[in-house]
Amino acid sequence: MLAVARLVLGQTQAEVAEDSGISPRTVYMIEKGVAGIASVEKLVRYYAKRGVGFLPPSAADGWGIRTNFVTGSYDDERTD
Repeated sequence: MLAVARLVLGQTQAEVAEDSGISPRTVYMIEKGVAGIASVEKLVRYYAKRGVGFLPPSAADGWGIRTNFVTGSYDDERTD
């Protein structure tokens, strides 16, 4: 989900690293799921400051992402 959050923001791993103060290697490791929890928490805070939040899994659905800057609906873009 952390890689998805980065993509929602339209950033590369290098851009996230530069903006967040996390090393590029650590951003890569976080996205692979092999970084320490402190690094993950720092990245989650970075995304939160940019309007991306994470929704925990429910009984029926897996993890999700919420943004405060995407206001349209996919239905608005339909051209049927």
